[in-house]
Amino acid sequence: MPDDMEQWPALLRVEATGDDTDPVIVVDGELDDSGTRWFEGCVAAALQKHPGSIAIDAGGLTYMDSSGLRSFLIARAAAEEAGVAFRISQPSPALRHVVERTGLTGRLLDE
Repeated sequence: MPDDMEQWPALLRVEATGDDTDPVIVVDGELDDSGTRWFEGCVAAALQKHPGSIAIDAGGLTYMDSSGLRSFLIARAAAEEAGVAFRISQPSPALRHVVERTGLTGRLLDE
């Protein structure tokens, strides 16, 4: 997590679970501009441990705007740059809606 963040967004939970080899980043709630630094920081911290893969559990994501979508794309690009397999597991209906409407299904979701 970013050290300089003063307050966690009230409607978002971002948590790394699993182990350093195959971490899972759990995202629950609303991912908008107020929470993107938390999400990106959590992904960056997981990637610093040089995992074999990273999964984003988005099953509890209830809302995502364009800044949240951008954060998912940044996370995927960072993983690719690090040579780490990236996937989104259990995409919520909110995530699917945004990804499908923007034409990014093939880029972000395993279909």
